[in-house]
Amino acid sequence: MKLLADKFETTTVAGRLTIGILVFQDLWAIAFMAFQPNLLSPEIGSILRSVGQGAVLVAAAFLISRHVLSRLYHAAGKNPELVLLTSIAWCFAVCGAAEKAGLSKEMGALIGGMSIAAFPYGIDVISKIGGIRDFFVTLFFVALGLQVPKPTLGVLGMSAVIVAFVFLTRLATVALTTRAVGMGLRTGLVTAANLSQISEFSLVILALGAGYKHIGPDLQALVLTSMLLASVASTYLILFNDRVAQGVMSLLRAVGLRELCEDDEKQAGHSHGGRDIVLLGCFRAGEVLVDQIHRNAPELKKRILVVDYNPAIRAALEKRGFHWAYGDLAHPETLKHLHVEDASVVVCSVPDVFLKGTSNLKLLSHLKQLAPRARWIMTSDDAKSAEKLRASGAHDAVTAAELAGARFYELLCGASSA
Repeated sequence: MKLLADKFETTTVAGRLTIGILVFQDLWAIAFMAFQPNLLSPEIGSILRSVGQGAVLVAAAFLISRHVLSRLYHAAGKNPELVLLTSIAWCFAVCGAAEKAGLSKEMGALIGGMSIAAFPYGIDVISKIGGIRDFFVTLFFVALGLQVPKPTLGVLGMSAVIVAFVFLTRLATVALTTRAVGMGLRTGLVTAANLSQISEFSLVILALGAGYKHIGPDLQALVLTSMLLASVASTYLILFNDRVAQGVMSLLRAVGLRELCEDDEKQAGHSHGGRDIVLLGCFRAGEVLVDQIHRNAPELKKRILVVDYNPAIRAALEKRGFHWAYGDLAHPETLKHLHVEDASVVVCSVPDVFLKGTSNLKLLSHLKQLAPRARWIMTSDDAKSAEKLRASGAHDAVTAAELAGARFYELLCGASSA
């Protein structure tokens, strides 16, 4: 999960939603592992007994870690090596208890790790155990690799079908759900692309299933091949998740499914009450700007139009008195339909590093044609880009470093005069 999470920006709505779904998915996988040994004869009594034993093991592990392990850590705290050995011994003990209770050793290892994570020593243990973890993870994947059959057209074709099924089902479940709850269709599509990888927990569950003789080696090899294909495909789907989302949205618009806010804008005739200050993008710097206006210049609210493609921020903005309009800045037609030609000031608050499918320089080129009488204030990643924007006609261009420096100056002046 961590390897996948590192590939995308977790400060965005889609990134946070992806992390949340991954955690939820892994929690269900852990719960499944509790009663997996009984799947060969799935009787309600046996399954409930396994779940009960798992709950007892969790409670016992946390109680013992709270009242016994905490004292051991306190005694061993001055010796980092002893802390590491204590942690490993505790995990082995929980693994043994899980096996005695009829659960899997993997389940016991997870419970042992969770009980250690509750201590302040957890971070130190993670840093020291990293080498050991990587060694055993390497052996685990070597063992899995030895089970991959010689690729044939039949196996590759079936694996491609499985990967396509995973991606399509996640599109259907995640994207439609986020649209229904008001978080936006695009957010759901980007999240679905981020979730296109088959979880590594599936390999653990398959390995356990093969050990319990629940499945045969052919099925295990097929799913392993599917995961390898999904891992390769997901790398590019995550990298180009915005383009994937835009392409799927174009197909969905053709069948009449679009963002709810797009329908609202269409019904409203794109009338925004003569608002002459246009804020393009409301992320990070844009959020701070909106907050400052709300606190210090509320009279400007009736003049401001916020354009963003994230419907999740709409309710909060409108509650504070701002007017929000759906708009994808990557498409010049968006600005044209929003009638920004009468704007007196246009501010793009999103730097190029977060813009998808466009750049401040491209936006400036479009604004010079759409709103020739406006004052254009753009955002750049560095001083060199800011100078290039000014040379291209921007009235001003700010960088994140300038904004942070100005704030530091204000704080320094306030501290020195106190």
